[in-house]
Amino acid sequence: MTKRAKQMVVFDVDGVLLEVEKGGFKEVAEFLGKEKEVAKLHAEYEKRKNKGPWGLEQLAELFKNYKKTYLLQIASGYIDVRLAKNVKQVISKLKQRKIIVGAISSNPQFILEVLAKKLNLDFVAGNILQYKHNIATGKLKRKVDRYVKPEVLKNYMKKYKVSGKDVVVVGDSITDIPMGEIAGLFIAFNPKNGELEKEADVIINSRDMKSILKYL
Repeated sequence: MTKRAKQMVVFDVDGVLLEVEKGGFKEVAEFLGKEKEVAKLHAEYEKRKNKGPWGLEQLAELFKNYKKTYLLQIASGYIDVRLAKNVKQVISKLKQRKIIVGAISSNPQFILEVLAKKLNLDFVAGNILQYKHNIATGKLKRKVDRYVKPEVLKNYMKKYKVSGKDVVVVGDSITDIPMGEIAGLFIAFNPKNGELEKEADVIINSRDMKSILKYL
């Protein structure tokens, strides 16, 4: 595929910007001592994921009564050990080329907020936990699932005045397909299933984020 200049690159987080097993939402909950609850939710999600979104409200319940400041602190340490190889260098190169760089994910917004600061991202969007007096209620204020992601992306395209043909989406699972469908270039980064490979324009099997640069 020939190299094409793009104005906006949008990353998924789990399996792309961060190297994870179950995902940031679940792994931070495990750190908080919710291993049994996470194991049960993860097993149920694996059964349901091909049919559609499930489990975000249930995950939010695991964070009830935790202070947002504490969750941000936990997220910072989590991200430091989970960042994908060379991700900082790649995003720095994209920013030098004046490309708008963002992340849209089903992770909680507190993870995305920390990620935005560490990587100098232009925008991030994730599930927003509801807080009262800085303490999580166990409910979601905003849900971002696979079908909400493209609407979020369209809003940022409108904000930055970028058309679909000038957008690159980098994802790793079926939850990224709806977002990839409106992009000019859809990159499957270490795809987890064949369905994603069928939809993607480019398939990359490498843990090194630098491997995406030749397509941008």
